[in-house]
Amino acid sequence: MSEKRVKLLIYFAALSAGALLISNLSAIKLWDLGGIAVDGGIVLFPLTYILSDLTVELFGKKLSRTVIYAGFLINLIAVFVFYAVIALPAYPGWDMQEAYAAVLGFSPRIIFGSLAGYLSSNLLNNWLFIRMKHSDSAFSRSFIARALGSSALAHIVDSGVFETVAFLGVLPFQEFLQQAVFAYVLGMGLELILSPLEAVIERKLRKSL
Repeated sequence: MSEKRVKLLIYFAALSAGALLISNLSAIKLWDLGGIAVDGGIVLFPLTYILSDLTVELFGKKLSRTVIYAGFLINLIAVFVFYAVIALPAYPGWDMQEAYAAVLGFSPRIIFGSLAGYLSSNLLNNWLFIRMKHSDSAFSRSFIARALGSSALAHIVDSGVFETVAFLGVLPFQEFLQQAVFAYVLGMGLELILSPLEAVIERKLRKSL
């Protein structure tokens, strides 16, 4: 592998792990969108699918899967570190312990739901992407068709797993359904909006490698 490809892969891995971590921290907040409770992580999480599509397209299934596992591991380490730091005794006079614990000691349900949703949906996304790429359909001829087609199904898994684990029983059932459906629609909508830019990035990267 050339030095340029190695550098690009490092960037993809770092951005994927960072996007997941930022999304997990952002998911602590539920914001009100016309009466629908939406977790803050939805703002950035679709980026993980775009990065996954670009990685599997440019580097193949095995390396892309390794990037997913690496992102999962980094976020798992972050969770243990946050809880370990919260458990340490606060220095006398430092009065932010409760606020620190409230923000970084986020619900284990949100943590488990997010990591389980990320791992299952991104692995499914990669598997579908490769199947589409090697099929005899229109997906084999269009990167964006593969990216959106695989994401359309993977987002269902992610929204279903994350919302069920994190919020089922926490929110009233009607609000839970609204949030799950809206998370899917918004996630796919953001990816659809960004798809022309994704196509441009893919073409430029392919030419430069």
